[in-house]
Amino acid sequence: MKLPGTEDLQTILERGQLNRAVGILQQLDPTVAADSFLTMPWEQQQALFRLLPVVFASQLAPIFPYYHTFVLLHSLPQDQMIAVVDSMHPVERSTFLDELPEEIWQQMTRELAEFTGKPASVLDAEAGRAIAPAVPIIEAQAIEKSFRRPGGDPIQVIAPVSLSVEAGVIIALPGPSGSGKSTLLRMLSGLTSPSAGEVLWHGRALRESVPNASIVFQSFALFPWLTVLENVEVPLLARGVKSAERHRRALRTLDSVGLRGFETAYPKELSGGMRQRVGFARALVVEPEVLFMDEPFCALDVLTAENLRGELMELWLGRKIPTKSIFLVTHNIEESVSLADRILVLGRNPARVRADFRVPLNHPRDRGSAAFLLYVDYIYKLMTQPELTAEPPSRTDRTPKRKHQMLPHARPGSIAGLVELLDDRGGKQDLYRIADELAMQVDDLLPIVDAAVLLRFVSSEHGDVGLTPNGKTFAEADISTRKKIFREACLANITMLQQMNSALVRKSSHTMTVELFRDILEEHFADDEVQRQIDTALNWGRYGEMFTYDSENDRLLLHAPAEPSGDDDNRTALR
Repeated sequence: MKLPGTEDLQTILERGQLNRAVGILQQLDPTVAADSFLTMPWEQQQALFRLLPVVFASQLAPIFPYYHTFVLLHSLPQDQMIAVVDSMHPVERSTFLDELPEEIWQQMTRELAEFTGKPASVLDAEAGRAIAPAVPIIEAQAIEKSFRRPGGDPIQVIAPVSLSVEAGVIIALPGPSGSGKSTLLRMLSGLTSPSAGEVLWHGRALRESVPNASIVFQSFALFPWLTVLENVEVPLLARGVKSAERHRRALRTLDSVGLRGFETAYPKELSGGMRQRVGFARALVVEPEVLFMDEPFCALDVLTAENLRGELMELWLGRKIPTKSIFLVTHNIEESVSLADRILVLGRNPARVRADFRVPLNHPRDRGSAAFLLYVDYIYKLMTQPELTAEPPSRTDRTPKRKHQMLPHARPGSIAGLVELLDDRGGKQDLYRIADELAMQVDDLLPIVDAAVLLRFVSSEHGDVGLTPNGKTFAEADISTRKKIFREACLANITMLQQMNSALVRKSSHTMTVELFRDILEEHFADDEVQRQIDTALNWGRYGEMFTYDSENDRLLLHAPAEPSGDDDNRTALR
């Protein structure tokens, strides 16, 4: 018998025939069934998972991502959850538990140990309600962005990306600085055209549509010569709205964001938080269908940012704004998990979506809860795992051009500090704990970890950072020995420093201009990144005593160790 396809299954779900859908899934191969299951809206997944026979649920659970399995299991009554876990294959159950962060693992094992073995309860009848599939407002079809350098190959900053922005959800796009988050937002909103691919607005090409969208920027971007009220009226004026209507809508929006009484104030008279409220009001006054936000809280202090997030969620959850979807660009992982219903994690060089998943947690979200920390930990892991991609076999005889090595922007002192901390903590630590202990954002910590990994001082796997034997030796060495170890690590692993050192050693003058290496880098990176790469290489090379740098003439000089003088006792004293 031919089994119904995914479209047939979706039709059955829309009709509310959940028991029939369960029967169809049981006839499929578990891997196929799991893939079909993950394409459904979260509410349908939860309803179906509660109806699945225990044995079948235990076959699907190990196929899902571990964080998804954890949340699905905890949507079940405890006795049913324990029954599913108990029915999992021992190896798969052990793998699932091992993947959990330490705190979550402790919670799960405690729940398993405390269970008393009650019989399974009758499933809630409300679990059978059918949920209509979301219809995308914006659809990106293989959009990409490249910049062409004069006389050179194009530099791809965003690889082909396909995604949709549907109604009823907040979508967060976390990723490292410089990964292309803002560029992707601008392509989706119509501010920038993609180099290839197409963006659709309600199924029509964006260039042929009049999208009802607005943007809240990272900088407040207010007109200093206009009052608060006049700033909020600007987009309505641009749309030709009459004066009385502009005034009425602007006053109503200012009231909704807590700025009643400040209508006649000028931006210079407001605090940073109040100015960003004006930015929110200006974006909301046009009643956008999609509200784009480009790191709107990063310029604010911690308390003000948290208050604004809370007020935004109050407007969204209370349906006090007509906006149907919010698209948030951020580098703050906790902010993503706190606000978003769906998260797209962006990789870099070039930008690409590394993960796209739902966050089925109720609002307001407890930042200390096991489920919240599970998602935070998962995103940390995505940002720290090696970004390896399997290239398809080449159809020509030409060897593909190798990607140029990119140096993380981290100073030797920061790398040494991380290595020392790990050595002090027994040689291994969860990245989330390191960031929390140092009160750092992941965006600031990741380049340091990446640099230490590149130098083979640490290893990073599944979000855990551990010292290598060479890293431990470096951590426990004195200053002069550290410099020697650092130099050897650079010459063994860093392509640009290998090239610089080799050229200096071979030249009879042992000196050369840095411009040669700028020319090489310009074939692979944008101008600002070229200079950052050079600055990083110079910092590392000078710390490792490979060369000195003459900034006036922009030249490198091979390092010449000072010759010690005097007897052995004097040399020992100098050390």
